[in-house]
Amino acid sequence: MNQRFLLEEIINKNFASKYKGSVLGIMWSVLKPLLIMIILTIIFSTLFGSKINNYPVYFLSGKCIYDFFNLGTTTAMNCLKNNQNILKQTPAPKHIFVLGGIFSEFINFIITLIILIVVMIVTKAHFFFTTIPFAILPIISLLMMIIGIGFILSILCVYYTDIQHLWSVFTLMLMYASAIFYPMDIIPEPYHSYMLLNPIFWVINQFRNFMLWGSWPNIITLINTILLSAIILVFGIIVFKKFEKKITIKF
Repeated sequence: MNQRFLLEEIINKNFASKYKGSVLGIMWSVLKPLLIMIILTIIFSTLFGSKINNYPVYFLSGKCIYDFFNLGTTTAMNCLKNNQNILKQTPAPKHIFVLGGIFSEFINFIITLIILIVVMIVTKAHFFFTTIPFAILPIISLLMMIIGIGFILSILCVYYTDIQHLWSVFTLMLMYASAIFYPMDIIPEPYHSYMLLNPIFWVINQFRNFMLWGSWPNIITLINTILLSAIILVFGIIVFKKFEKKITIKF
């Protein structure tokens, strides 16, 4: 079977199944981030409004990055486990199922980016056309990171189901450590230094620099993020290739 065709079918299946049985269907991809943004803006803008210019855009720009990481890695983690019956019966390439899960969430991510642009227009945010195109750089870093981690998690989930619960706790902690809905400068030392070790915060901060603030982030940090993501991607591929032939035995 053609791998590209299989990948497209898996992406379509995953994307459609996410809204199966829902009255509004794909509209939830638009409504959910908007509703969350409105609720949290009402709650937190009173606390941080004076410190953060255009809080709705600030929040949504961080939330869309975090959600893609969270949903992308979580979906990838369950792809092999959820498709074990197919993998037992066919010689289909296993990595296609993981990539299909990630790219189906990437579609949701693109939808959220469109919502972000609409919110920027509605709130009359300034568009920095000299830097906005470079927002693709942290997105590429994020995608490489998700694919690498997704490959590793998909293998771990086959061997250790508990990883699903551990990962949900970890991503929840990561959300609060990524300065999504609060300004980073309210974090006191030494916690501030520890939180700066969070690569998802690096990606969010770089994305906000390009999209919201019209400035270049620290070049060294930008390069380090890309290099770290590339290392994670390569390591994930190596781990997946090493264990993928043994997966069927575990089912």
